[in-house]
Amino acid sequence: MKALFPKNLISCWNQAITQSAAIVLATHVNPDGDAMGALTGLGAFLRQQGYRVTCVCPSPYPDFLGFLDPGKDILVYTCHKEKVLKAVDKADIVVAVDVSGLSRMEELGSALSESRAFKVLMDHHTDPVTEDFDLVFSTTRVSSSCELIFRLLHAWKPKAVFSKEQATAFLTGIITDTNQFANSVYPETFHAASIMHLWGADSETIFSQVYQNFTLNRMHLMGYALQNIRILPQFGAAYIVLTRDVLEAFDYQNGDTESFVNFPLAIKGINVSAFFLQRKDHIKVSLRSKGAIAVNGIARQFFNGGGHYNASAGKMEDAPEKIEGLLKEALGTVIA
Repeated sequence: MKALFPKNLISCWNQAITQSAAIVLATHVNPDGDAMGALTGLGAFLRQQGYRVTCVCPSPYPDFLGFLDPGKDILVYTCHKEKVLKAVDKADIVVAVDVSGLSRMEELGSALSESRAFKVLMDHHTDPVTEDFDLVFSTTRVSSSCELIFRLLHAWKPKAVFSKEQATAFLTGIITDTNQFANSVYPETFHAASIMHLWGADSETIFSQVYQNFTLNRMHLMGYALQNIRILPQFGAAYIVLTRDVLEAFDYQNGDTESFVNFPLAIKGINVSAFFLQRKDHIKVSLRSKGAIAVNGIARQFFNGGGHYNASAGKMEDAPEKIEGLLKEALGTVIA
């Protein structure tokens, strides 16, 4: 398999980790399938190598991803702050996965930045905050952080045998971050996925856990979202807004709106989709596009975020009445 990173970076990783015993793995707020797959897959692999590993999420993960953490071993910072801080204090290495910088971990990121541990980044997003880390493994030429970590581990330990648990975790990240192999897929992505199948990962089981494991309230919320898609025909765009009162009415749980941003792209003539989710003190923004329309620039310029060419995210002030005007202004910079 083609190497993603030069041998000197692999050697730096090997040198750092062979001098370590305790490792903390952490990811971004509101972890998705790629974050959870990277966290649990890498964690299981490192434990297999004899390391003491603590996996940490800044906030709770969605229930439908719980199959990746059957033993409930992941520490959630907002629920187990003292345990997390104790693990960070004792860590020799901190590895941030599927996150471009420590700030995306909010309060947990501040704690990690103060740690004396050797800090490593493993991520596939644009604009990594390299100054946060001592060693950086970052490229956008992969489908997901799970693919990146799989290929990194393969380069580090080419004769290692990966377990079914690890293969399942990594394949979950690839499936979810590519929207079921629809976006950001490269030839090596399929190669990696095929190897994961050989290790025992079952894509049918993953699909059932991730996409066929919803509550009735979540399905009703999906129906509401579909009925309330708003079209901006002059831009070939559409968007969905879910306010706090709507979320409360459908008993919203973390992760219930996963993939909602993709719905409008199924409409003929729609090439850009935006999804606005009103949180406690801000509005979360998700952006998707087809073809040559870049949304990472408008995420960065208008929504305090960033991401990939066709898939980005950000946030805006807690003002739903400003959504359409701001979105039109943003789209006007990329669509004539």
